Amino acid sequence: MPLTPVGSSERLRSVDIARGIALLGILFVNVRFVFAPFGLAMDPIVALDGSERTAADSAAWTFVETFCSFKFISLFSLLFGFGLAMQAARAAAQGQSPWPAGLRRLASLALVGIMHWSLVWYGDILTLYALLGVIALACTGLSQRSLGWIIAVVAVLVALNAFRAAALYAVGLMLAGAAEADAAATIERGLEAMLEAGFNPMNPAWIEAERAAFAEGPFLDAMLFRCVLFAFGFIAALFSYGWQSLFMMLCGVYAFKAGFFGPEGAAFRRRIALPALLLGLALSFGSALPSLILGFDSTAARVTYLVLVSLSAMVLPFAYAAIIVEWAPKLPSFLATPLERTGRMSFTVYLCESLVCTALASWWGLAWFGTLNDAQAAVTAFVVWLALVLFATAWLAIFRIGPFEWLWRMVTYVGNTGASKPIPA
Repeated sequence: MPLTPVGSSERLRSVDIARGIALLGILFVNVRFVFAPFGLAMDPIVALDGSERTAADSAAWTFVETFCSFKFISLFSLLFGFGLAMQAARAAAQGQSPWPAGLRRLASLALVGIMHWSLVWYGDILTLYALLGVIALACTGLSQRSLGWIIAVVAVLVALNAFRAAALYAVGLMLAGAAEADAAATIERGLEAMLEAGFNPMNPAWIEAERAAFAEGPFLDAMLFRCVLFAFGFIAALFSYGWQSLFMMLCGVYAFKAGFFGPEGAAFRRRIALPALLLGLALSFGSALPSLILGFDSTAARVTYLVLVSLSAMVLPFAYAAIIVEWAPKLPSFLATPLERTGRMSFTVYLCESLVCTALASWWGLAWFGTLNDAQAAVTAFVVWLALVLFATAWLAIFRIGPFEWLWRMVTYVGNTGASKPIPA
């Protein structure tokens, strides 16, 4: 029999709800980078205009760092691995290899990712997911025992990497002598500014040139910054948060094999929800509070943050998953249905989040880049997400599948006429 897409009756409603909620948490983190120069977003010591941060900004930063930063992208990675394992199991049940459809699916994801970061926004995660997805797909055929050992090894690597990043940060400050950059540096555009800044996104010359490129254009200047910043992020992913994503994807594969998201996993979900939530929040608050108490420019606060934010992202997403999967489907339908439909269209909604926010930030839209503080960016994120929730809810009331999901399905199940039926229900 030909391999066919997952039907509506086969979908896990709770998993779709989790995806819908995760898209909000991801956007809360991403808007800081969409609307602010990379250097300021990474190290928010002062407000964008150079003034002191307001209490609202500090509250928004604390909320995002405590509950969202690295946590919801980790939850999304967990669900991504779960989805790969489900598709591999369906292929095996029909006596087929998961690789042909799986590789087509991941290759198309990489292609969309390349267009996403080069034309829309540099903070793309799809390209990384496509590469890590190959490893996760290879692990779908392992036994739970073997997979458990691999997950344990990757978990140790993630923890060690957190301490390595903190140590490198501290050593880097000592070698630099904590010298302050000249705020009156000459501002150049594009490549000249990058060369003048020594390819340091924290340099004032870089920050001002990036602000001008995204807020004023032209297209080539903005594209140059997108490409270079994506390269920075991709290299960082290979040595840092990419391991975190791989860890969560493999946990998603294990969760499928263990029945974590199914009815048989209810007792386990209830048992781990509260302990994982308390431990994860303790680590999260521990990562954010030193910056508020000691200041954002404190070396001790930054080192503590780098260690604890990574460790919290290894715990708190499991609490989120257990709580959402176990109790979210019991929400009133006017809440659960929109969240579920948003999760069913997660590919489309993720790309639309970038498109809408980039339109608000860029010179060809409203040119808000470099003008929103943390509090304003957080409010913008919620409004954009809510608008897309309404869009997804209305779309799936008319059509049976999202537009990008339909294209993705066409590529994955090429040759299967049942997978390429028209979108309308």
